[in-house]
Amino acid sequence: MIIVYRGCEVDAELDEQAADHLLDRIRGLFQSLKPKAFLGSLSAGADILFARAALEERGTDDVVEWLLPFETQTFKGARVEPAGEPWVDHYDRILSTPGVDVGHADLEPADADADKQYNIALLDRAEALARQADERIWILTVRPKAIPTSPTATDDLMQRATERGLLAIDLDPVPSAAKRAFVVMPYGKKKDPRANKFVECDPSFHRVYRPLLEDFDLDWTRADLQTDSGIIHAAMLSDLANSDLVIGDLSAINFNVAYELGIRHVFAARSTVLIDPEYAAFKRAAPPFDINLIRTHKFSRGTESVTDSDAENAIRDLRRVIQTALDAGENDSPCHEWFDLGMFERPFQARSALPQARLDQKSIRERVATATQSADEAKMLRAADDVAAAEGMTESARRACRIELAAGLMNEAAYLDAMNLLELAKPESQDPLHRTWLHKTLMAYRRVAEGTEDAAEKQSLNEAAKQFLRDAEAAGYRDSETYGIWGGLLKRQIEEQRGTVDEMVTQSLFAEMAQRYQMGFELDPEYYTGVNVVMALRWSGRPRDDVFAREFNEALTVSRFLARLALAEDDRNFYAAATLAELTLHEALELGTASESDAIRLYADAGRNGRPDEIGSAVYQLEFLRACGDRDEVIDRAVAALKQAAGGPPR
Repeated sequence: MIIVYRGCEVDAELDEQAADHLLDRIRGLFQSLKPKAFLGSLSAGADILFARAALEERGTDDVVEWLLPFETQTFKGARVEPAGEPWVDHYDRILSTPGVDVGHADLEPADADADKQYNIALLDRAEALARQADERIWILTVRPKAIPTSPTATDDLMQRATERGLLAIDLDPVPSAAKRAFVVMPYGKKKDPRANKFVECDPSFHRVYRPLLEDFDLDWTRADLQTDSGIIHAAMLSDLANSDLVIGDLSAINFNVAYELGIRHVFAARSTVLIDPEYAAFKRAAPPFDINLIRTHKFSRGTESVTDSDAENAIRDLRRVIQTALDAGENDSPCHEWFDLGMFERPFQARSALPQARLDQKSIRERVATATQSADEAKMLRAADDVAAAEGMTESARRACRIELAAGLMNEAAYLDAMNLLELAKPESQDPLHRTWLHKTLMAYRRVAEGTEDAAEKQSLNEAAKQFLRDAEAAGYRDSETYGIWGGLLKRQIEEQRGTVDEMVTQSLFAEMAQRYQMGFELDPEYYTGVNVVMALRWSGRPRDDVFAREFNEALTVSRFLARLALAEDDRNFYAAATLAELTLHEALELGTASESDAIRLYADAGRNGRPDEIGSAVYQLEFLRACGDRDEVIDRAVAALKQAAGGPPR
C-alpha cells in the first residue's frame, strides 16, 4: 500500500491540543495499515503531522518521499514560516532525517493553478511508485467536514483521486460533537467453530473497521484493549449502552462477543451493525440461529490477512451501512422489536448513588484507554502519573490501570518504563490479575536485560526474572506459558555465556532448559513447546542411553502429530510448518532416520507462507542451532530455503 496524503494548513481550530490528537489518529492508522510507502507535502499543519507520523511508524524497508510543489526554501517561506516557529522546527527536522527523498514539482508559487497542478503531479508520482512496487494507492486527507465557501486544494485532490478510482480516507481535524463507537470482536488467532479452522481476527479491525471509524470521525474503543477488572467492566457496559454505533464481528464468535451483543440489544434499539466476514479458503455454516435471524453484512478476506483490495471493497460497501446506522435507521434489536422499551432513552447515566470516587475512576480509566490507544509513550507515562495522583481510587483499579499501561509501553518497546510501572502494580497472589502481572513483569525484566550492555546489570535482571518464574511456579501457574518463558530465558543466557564459561556450565543450562520445556510440554502439550524440548535434549550433554532415546522419540513423535494437526486446521500456519521442518532436521542430525534434504524442503514449504517476522524467528532458531554445533552447510541451506521461498508468491 502507498499512502498519499494532504491536509488543511494551520488555522484557528488546529491548536496544539487538536494537533496532538490528530497526530495520534494518523499514527494509529499507519500502525494498522502498515503502508510500504508514504508520499506527500510538508505544509504547516496536517501535512507536517502526516510526515511526523510516517517517520515514527515506517518500517526499515518503507519508502518515505516528500514531493514539494516548489523549491525547498521557497516552499518553506510560502507554506511553513507564516505558521510560526514550532512548525518551522518540525519542517527543518523532517528534511534533515536520513533515508527520505525530497523532490520538487517545479511549479511557480504565483501560479493560481499551482495547487491543482501539484495534485496531478502527486497522483502521477504515486501511480509510478505503485506500478514499480505492485502496490495499491490509498489517499489520506485531513479537512473540515463543514462545506467550505470555495473548494480547497485538499478538496481538489479528493475529487481527482475519486476520478482515478482510488480509495480515500478523510479525517476531520476537529470533529464537532464526535459520536462514539464500540467494536465487539474476537482478537488474535482464534478457531472459528463454524468451520473448525483457525483465523487471524485482527486484520479485519486494522484494515477495515479502524479506517472506517476514522473516516466517520468516530471516537471509538475496542473491548479487548481494556484490562479485565471491575472498573474496566463497568466502562465496557457504559460503552455498549451509550455508543452511537456498535460493530459486532462474528468471526470465531465466542462467549464474550455473544454476551456483549446481548447487552447491546437490550440497551439500544438500533445502530448495531453485525459483520460476518467470508473467508476465501473455506466455507462456513451460518451464524447460530439466534443471530442468524438478524441482518448481517459481509466482506471477503483471507484466513491470515486482509489484502489492500479486500479492504478497499469492504470499506466502500460498509460505508453505506455505517452511514445508515448513524442516521438512526430501522431498529435492528430483536429485544426492542418484541418489547415496548421506548421509554428508555440513551444516554444511560450511572446511578446517582454511586460514590464520586467510582465516577473519578471511570474518568481515569478513559484517560488510560486513550493513552494506550495512541501508542504514544509520553501520553502513557502522563496517564500513569494521573493514576498515581488519583485520590480515592481503589488499589485494585490503580493496579489494573498500571498493568494496562505497562502492556501498552511494552508494545512500544519501552521496556524499562513498563518494568518500573509493573513494580508499582504488584498485586497479592490471590488477586485475579496476579498471573497477568507476573508474566508481563518477567518479560519486561527479560527485555530490559537483553538491551543492556552491562554484564552485572544483565545478570541481576535475569536473576530477577528467574525469581518471578519461581514465584509463578509457587503460585500454581504451572503451564506451558510459564515454562516456555523460562526455557526462552535460559536460551538467551546460553547465547550470552557461550564461549565465556566452562562447557560444563553451558551443559548444565541446557539440561535445565530441557527440563523446563519438558515440564511445560507435559502439562500443556503444544508443538512449539515440543520442538524446543527436542532441541534442548539434543544439546543437553546427556548420555545417549535408553532413557534419552525414549524421551527424545516421545517429544519428537507427539510434537510432529500436534504440528500436523495444526496444519490440518490451517494449512497456512507458518509456525506449525516450520516446526515440522525443524523436527525433521533434528531427526536427521540426531538419529539419521530422516534426510537433511527432506528438512530443507519442509523449510521451503513453510517459507512460502511466512511473514517477515515469522521468517526472522525461524532463522533465529536455526542460528542458535549453528551456535550449538550443527553444521554450517545444513544451516545455510535451511536459511536460504526459508528466505528464498518467502520471496516468492504465497500458496
